[in-house]
Amino acid sequence: MADSKPRLTYTAGRGLASVVRIALAAAKIEYEDAYLTTREDFLKLIETGKLMFKQVPLLEIDGKNLIGSDCIVRYVCKKGGLMGKTADEEIKIEMMSMGARDMLKAGFVMHRYVEPEKQDQELQGGLKEARERYLPVFEKTLTDNRSGFLVGDSLSMADIVFYDSVSIISDDPALEKELANFPKCRAFIEHFRSQPGLKEFMAGPRNFPPPSDEHVQEVKGVFLIP
Repeated sequence: MADSKPRLTYTAGRGLASVVRIALAAAKIEYEDAYLTTREDFLKLIETGKLMFKQVPLLEIDGKNLIGSDCIVRYVCKKGGLMGKTADEEIKIEMMSMGARDMLKAGFVMHRYVEPEKQDQELQGGLKEARERYLPVFEKTLTDNRSGFLVGDSLSMADIVFYDSVSIISDDPALEKELANFPKCRAFIEHFRSQPGLKEFMAGPRNFPPPSDEHVQEVKGVFLIP
């Protein structure tokens, strides 16, 4: 793979690969897609030995088999010069990214993959966490920084990871009202989407819509989610 185009393997939907696709677009790295559609696809990939912990997404790049969306995004952002201009900016980017990823894990993302009777509880609990713990910090950071970005005056990994999280709220008509009290966060979304490389990505086929019921069932089948 060292001399060939990078290849990203995941299902044909958002999920854990969404932030990787955004990072690749921001870093202007061309790559190929490989989509898992069945359990057999996933088992065959495991048999290749490319998945260290039998998990995806997998990015084959520079002769490496990278797994784990956080690790992949960090590698891509370093390669694309998206980790800040100073050591101080880099550590701020790391902390902002951590908070954004924690917000993503709060519950409103995976609620459709749990038992039907628990879905609303999972959703509301995650939104409460976002509303009370995470979004106020990002709102204040964007207010104080004034550049439209979370750290410094240019696009960074922090913006990429935050966008991946907050867009799940903004792209769902039933959830978008959660941003009413966070105007800077809402403005950030449009600012982010207009950046070079990202504007094209947003209009392209790799910017998957929120998952349909059919896609949720496909993902459950691939990864044996009950």
